[in-house]
Amino acid sequence: MADRLVPVERKLRTALCRGGFTGRDVLLVVAVSGGPDSVALLHALLRLRESARVALHVAHLNHNFRGEEAEEDARFVSRLAASLGLPSTVGRADPVAYQREAGLSSFEEAAREVRYSFLSRVAEETGAAAVVLGHTVDDHAETVLMHIIRGSGLHGLRGMEALSTWRDRRGSREAVLFRPLLEVTKAETAAYCQARGLAFRVDSGNLSPRFTRNRVRDHLLPVLRQYNPRIAEALQRLGHAASLEVSFVEGEVDRVWDSVVRMGRDEVVIDGEGLAALHPLVRLMVFRRAYERVAGHTRRLRQAHLTAMDALLASRPGKTVQLPAGLSLSRGYGALHLGAAAPESPCPFPPMEGEYRLLPPPPTGEASVDLPVWRVVYGLQPGGAQIQRRPFDASLDADSVAAGLLVRSRRAGDRFHPLGMRTDKKLQDFFVDQKVPREWRDRVPLLVSGGRIAWVVGYRVAEWAKTTPDSRSVLRVEFFTT
Repeated sequence: MADRLVPVERKLRTALCRGGFTGRDVLLVVAVSGGPDSVALLHALLRLRESARVALHVAHLNHNFRGEEAEEDARFVSRLAASLGLPSTVGRADPVAYQREAGLSSFEEAAREVRYSFLSRVAEETGAAAVVLGHTVDDHAETVLMHIIRGSGLHGLRGMEALSTWRDRRGSREAVLFRPLLEVTKAETAAYCQARGLAFRVDSGNLSPRFTRNRVRDHLLPVLRQYNPRIAEALQRLGHAASLEVSFVEGEVDRVWDSVVRMGRDEVVIDGEGLAALHPLVRLMVFRRAYERVAGHTRRLRQAHLTAMDALLASRPGKTVQLPAGLSLSRGYGALHLGAAAPESPCPFPPMEGEYRLLPPPPTGEASVDLPVWRVVYGLQPGGAQIQRRPFDASLDADSVAAGLLVRSRRAGDRFHPLGMRTDKKLQDFFVDQKVPREWRDRVPLLVSGGRIAWVVGYRVAEWAKTTPDSRSVLRVEFFTT
């Protein structure tokens, strides 16, 4: 068998050995979307199952997002499993409904959570040792780039790991995730399917520019390959280096944890003096672990949040940092307290630093840009007066903001001419008039054109940028948290 294995199968066998799944008579749930990566994975596992002593169970989730195409994907996977003599579970979910229920701004995040929840349930019901996923080195590269774009720290730079544990946001379900193809390229899985005459499905959702991952794959990676044709492998090395560094720093956190952290019933109390004496990177990792202990996960926790938490060490008692998952970190006398945020004032603005220029809007359709904590979607629409109906979307007179747009936080001396007022005023005074909490003000995004504030996001557009019946074209802008 060893001499007859092709590269994809040899790499898969190596990954199975490294993961500790060979020679144990274990059951593996194989996630099969119907695409070339998962089809190649399933057939390669089938070729290795006797020598590796593994049993296989196929799982597929219909996301109900692409109509008949998604139904045909489900039928394809069901027929494929039956033709190979393998048991299968085909499920159905509604990521859009889950996105609303969980309060998520990202459809991609919602789809991923419902998919992993389904796969973990199948693994639990079948007694499987792990869920096997068909992610390749190219998927890993896309993930690392997405994390870099969002301003990730070391944990995000690791990208995908061959072995990891997934937990749902309630902490009620978990599963071991195994990615054995992280040394394999998409070109190799496609060639494997072609060489063996394997049919597969093409997901039209992977072609839509609506999703960040697709834009990274189709637009950013091709540009980066002009600088380094082996960019995927380079990002894989970066991920490996980050994993080693995370492992070392986590060891340092283990060493100091009990001396600086006290776990309470409803909060984590961190000794301010002890924490301040630590290396800055160790401090950030202490904050990250403390957050994970309280929230049960680190989803939506960004490097900007950790930086804001660390800055609280130098602030006066009473200052608070609002965090995802309804948590906050408060500065007390000699200690910091991490727990549930006060329900009356959850901050809708994640910490934001820097200045980000937006490209001109396309003549038709929409453009979008991912900032570290925001996704900005914008496009041109027919003219006419329009009313701002939601705090995080606005309609602006396109000619008035033709000087170009950028997004930033407030600066000393900023002035703003609010809609409906005769003259401009200090932005600070506008915040006071609107009763914007002091700790929120540095987080509020400002949409700026030609050096003037066109929109205080979440509050009001500028008088000079408003739409009127005479507006020839309207620029519609929406902000979503990432």
